[in-house]
Amino acid sequence: MESKQLQQKFMKGFEQSVSDPAIRQIIIHANEVFAKKGFVGAKIKDIAASAGFSQGYVYTYFKSKEEIFTKIVQLASEGAWQSIKYATEMPGSPLQKMVWLTEAFLSPDSIAIQHWRLILIQTVTSDAIPEEAKRLTKENSRKPFELLVPLIIVGQRAGEFTEKDPLMLAITYFSFIQGLGIARLQTSADIPFPSAEIVLQFLMKNN
Repeated sequence: MESKQLQQKFMKGFEQSVSDPAIRQIIIHANEVFAKKGFVGAKIKDIAASAGFSQGYVYTYFKSKEEIFTKIVQLASEGAWQSIKYATEMPGSPLQKMVWLTEAFLSPDSIAIQHWRLILIQTVTSDAIPEEAKRLTKENSRKPFELLVPLIIVGQRAGEFTEKDPLMLAITYFSFIQGLGIARLQTSADIPFPSAEIVLQFLMKNN
């Protein structure tokens, strides 16, 4: 139930950041296209077709695929920080919050995992990515850790989390989430996906 509440907050935050439904539609489908074809292979016509729009209609909102990609990176960078903020504000123990956050991240229909992490990875692995997208990623890269590290420390003090370096644990967590986000794209629906409890075994004390 709590993870569903988080997912609803993720979507509400997305809707507040992008108030125009048409732009939201373009961005969501552009995520799909960029994730499948990569930045270089993606075309405006592919994004328009996926969203059910004409190319001309997409161009009324965005001048180029570079502009669309950069907008996605901006939203993804801000969303990663906002997602953790929502989780930390919920009532419950640090472990419960981490379970709920992870369940929300890994849900197939969650806006927080629908290719956002893959888009962010592309910004640091391809020379073709717009410079503004790279700048935004670098500028916002530390923000999620500013919230997750304190949550881990509270969990360590409560005896829920291992006593290892909180920053290294946070880095490990995000690495898992990014990797699982890619796996979610590549894995068919009939193959079991790890639960939040399995993902968080590395973080729990006495494991």
